Amino acid sequence: MNTGAAKKDASLKKISKAIFQVMVENASDGLFVYQDDAFFYTNPAFRRNLGYRSGELDGTSLKAITRPDSYEDIRALYTKLLQGKDPPRRYDAVFITKFGVERTISIANSVISLGTGPAILGIARDITERKQMEDAVLSYSEFLKALIQNSGDAIVASDLKGNALVFNRAAEEITGYSAEEILSSRINIDDFMAKGERTRILGLLDQGSAENPYRLVGEETYLYLKDKTLIPISLSASYVYHEGKPLVGISIFRDLRPIKEVQESLKSSELKYRMLVEKANDGIFVYQDHRFKYTNPKFRELLGYTAEELSEMGFLDIMRPEIAQLIENRYDKRIKGEAVPDQYEIALHAKDGSWRAFEITPSLIEYEKRPATQNIIRDITQKRIQQKALRASETKYRTTVEHTGTGIMLLEESRVISLVNRQMEKLTGYTREEMEGKMPFTEIVHPLDQERMVGYHKARREGSRDVPSEYEFRLLDKNGGIKDAFLTIGLIPGTRQSIVSIIDISEMKSMEKELEKTRKMAVLGEMSAHVAHEVRNPLQKIKTGIELLKGAMSLEDRQKRILEGVTSGIDTLEKFVTQILDWTRSGKIKPKSYSLSNIIEGLLFNRMEQCDNHAIEIATDFDYRNDTLVIDGVQIRQLLENLIENALDAMPEGGKLTITTILKPEHTFKSQGHEYTADAMEIIVEDTGIGIGQDDLQLIFQPFYTQKARGTGLGLALVQKITDMHHGEIEVESAAGLGSRFTVRIPKDQTLAGPAVSNSAKGKA
Repeated sequence: MNTGAAKKDASLKKISKAIFQVMVENASDGLFVYQDDAFFYTNPAFRRNLGYRSGELDGTSLKAITRPDSYEDIRALYTKLLQGKDPPRRYDAVFITKFGVERTISIANSVISLGTGPAILGIARDITERKQMEDAVLSYSEFLKALIQNSGDAIVASDLKGNALVFNRAAEEITGYSAEEILSSRINIDDFMAKGERTRILGLLDQGSAENPYRLVGEETYLYLKDKTLIPISLSASYVYHEGKPLVGISIFRDLRPIKEVQESLKSSELKYRMLVEKANDGIFVYQDHRFKYTNPKFRELLGYTAEELSEMGFLDIMRPEIAQLIENRYDKRIKGEAVPDQYEIALHAKDGSWRAFEITPSLIEYEKRPATQNIIRDITQKRIQQKALRASETKYRTTVEHTGTGIMLLEESRVISLVNRQMEKLTGYTREEMEGKMPFTEIVHPLDQERMVGYHKARREGSRDVPSEYEFRLLDKNGGIKDAFLTIGLIPGTRQSIVSIIDISEMKSMEKELEKTRKMAVLGEMSAHVAHEVRNPLQKIKTGIELLKGAMSLEDRQKRILEGVTSGIDTLEKFVTQILDWTRSGKIKPKSYSLSNIIEGLLFNRMEQCDNHAIEIATDFDYRNDTLVIDGVQIRQLLENLIENALDAMPEGGKLTITTILKPEHTFKSQGHEYTADAMEIIVEDTGIGIGQDDLQLIFQPFYTQKARGTGLGLALVQKITDMHHGEIEVESAAGLGSRFTVRIPKDQTLAGPAVSNSAKGKA
């Protein structure tokens, strides 16, 4: 080659290299040379795609800028290329930009010689957006496929010849055909549609164009199932156009059988409802836009208006204005869903001018596709009249019940007291609030009467005819007091409630007891006095004769002991006669001033020998500052002598006798409903003897009652009588084997004491 040609060739190479360099540096695709697992060269476009500057990638491995799975694929590919094998020349890899963002890059590779060895020349194009679009299209395609397959409506696509292209699961379920059967073209769409229906529908669709397609929506038609059953369907259909011409027909249909069944059921229900409303005994109307939109015959009958008249009317036309406005406001609130009463009473003006009372129950409904209220009204005019009469009757009844002198209460089946009157409050001590609706009647019944009365309560409700309607029981008041009461009870007809009236008969019972006691005592006293009178004189003669006999005759010791025994017996009998006469004599006393301690000490002195012989210790504790009393000294001496004698008799094996006196200022004496207050002297006679059993304790003050081997049974009866004569009271505390304690209280001055009344002894265990 000549020199000129050589220079020209060199110049061309130089120009070619410059052109190549400009092209590579300004290429829109990325270029890189990769040798020995490192970048030898990268052009600006490649670096720009990954966010690197010039020189930053030189000597860097692909491993540093690719996702691990992509790097492994690239390394395997490059190994094959460098070995002379023929793997795919293009591949897609996921690169990581300098900022950590993944980019999908498509690379075309070739092998070149570089210096001492082969290298890879790669042309890289960023396809991230395209890949995303492809994924989106694929995802959308899958979405549409899933949507079609899982739609509750049947979806069918077919060409214009009736060959099915799409037949979803819902279409299979409705028709009974499988998608395989339909898509195989063995069955044409025309075969399972009603005769002529496909032609008619295609004719409708043909009326449209690509620019203005005809869409069939909700058309009711019929199709045959696989078993040849003809069923109603709701069909929507349209064409898919291509280049201005219909290409595919899309049909969406729904089985109308369930809807038809519901419609038939609804139609039947509406018919039954209308018959029910028309024949109802209550008035029924629909209220909408403040007018009576519908009224049943009963409503019209109640008010006397025709259906046409009422259709032009509202509440304002048949109610007092102020009430009508309230009801109209409630209607507006109910339509808006606000809370208003579910039931209330109203008065409506009938056509004949009369006012009638109604109970109305409104509810929200939809009428002719708009909100309205359905209202049921019941004529309560007669009920109102009856209620008014009942209220008047109740007022009279309550007035009568409240002002009667008898305690009255109402009992529920549960035994709870539901109503009491004022007298019942006084009788029990409980307030109305404490009893009504809270307290069972057993709370005011003595425990010993509760079982009997609960049995009556139950038997009365079981219809037993043997349950007494009147009987006595012991009433327990709030303070624990016991009253004798007489009860009258009966069931209120038609209910399970009992009406009970109670009167306090405590005073009457006490008077009956006292009267009976007085009567018995009078008879007994009269008889005893007569016997004592008849016995006393002969006793004196016998006693005198024995004394004369003892003085006139010389008697042996044995005879003397016999006569002394007779004399002792006469003394005992004489003492008994004297006690009878003392017990039966008048209740008058002769009060004088006496020292109480002197009387007691004198009695104890006379018993000293007896106490010593029986090992009985005597202890006294006298209130000497208040020792002087205005009393009948003879009677009080007799009272104390009897108590001391009983105490000594109760301690045959020895023991202790204690006598105490103490002043009780302003003591309140109570007897048979009477009470008075006075300074009292309390006398306590206490022994440690054999005691008194509970059965005997209530009887010890009765005349002639005694448990001793010897005795008249008049000692304690006389003690009771003397106590009564002195307007006092006596209490006994005793128990078998634990000794006895008798407490007597008498006013200090009998001239100032209250009326003489008889007191029953109070026994305490």
